[in-house]
Amino acid sequence: MTIREYTRHITETLQPLYDAHEAAAIAKAYLQARLALPAHELVLRGNDTLSAAKIRQFDNELLLLQQGTPLQYVSGEAEFYGLNFHVTPDVLIPRPETEELVDLIVRAHVHCPTLRIWDVGTGSGCIAVALAKHLPQAEVFASDISERALDVARANAEANKVAVTFARHDMLDTANLPFGDTHFGLLVSNPPYIPAALRSTMHPNVVAHEPHSALFVPDDQPLLFYEALALIGKHCLVPQGKVYAETFEGYHEELKQMFLSHGYADFKSWEDINGKRRMVCAEKMV
Repeated sequence: MTIREYTRHITETLQPLYDAHEAAAIAKAYLQARLALPAHELVLRGNDTLSAAKIRQFDNELLLLQQGTPLQYVSGEAEFYGLNFHVTPDVLIPRPETEELVDLIVRAHVHCPTLRIWDVGTGSGCIAVALAKHLPQAEVFASDISERALDVARANAEANKVAVTFARHDMLDTANLPFGDTHFGLLVSNPPYIPAALRSTMHPNVVAHEPHSALFVPDDQPLLFYEALALIGKHCLVPQGKVYAETFEGYHEELKQMFLSHGYADFKSWEDINGKRRMVCAEKMV
């Protein structure tokens, strides 16, 4: 079977789980990852014959894709802000919206001569590693409640050749911080923020395979992790230090009032590429 024929086979197999366009995109992305070929070479080499051993491997993984396992978990790879990351079901798959948050921070702080950043709830480490890579003057720290997630994040920092200091920490424990008396210029976080009531509206692949603890918050406590972030910042941010976070689009006014009530100022929010208010920043007052 040729590459082109197997691409068609994957596309047909993944329907009707996905529409034709999405199934074709998954097929191409899967074969690009597994054959280590850029998109244009996948097309140019479409008549190359796949070995029997490769087809057996691909057939086994195609069964996982048929069951709705996200492509990134099958391939073990995800691209984020121009870097490659290893991902497992212990961590969220990095999203384009989070790339926008990283880009916002990089653009705002690229000229800062020194900077100390803490990524709270790092997951795969995508935010911490991308910031360390693109803000080389920064000293970057990262924490997560999950030791398995930290294992993934440490491997990603090493693979991308950046220095990040990691520690295990439950961000809801605002009294016991993992980095002692260290003070930071920036806190950044992509915490759980999807109300549990919206679980039924989400793509079943996400609900079935990605870690719920990194996605959902109780319906009656939608700002739970943001309030923890504000309290952490009160302890460890320098004066005029900033909190950056990715958020749910529906709670920006509540977020603003919460940060102001904790002594923050200059609250800002930004829309993502889809026009949803997804990113916020608040500054700690002196």
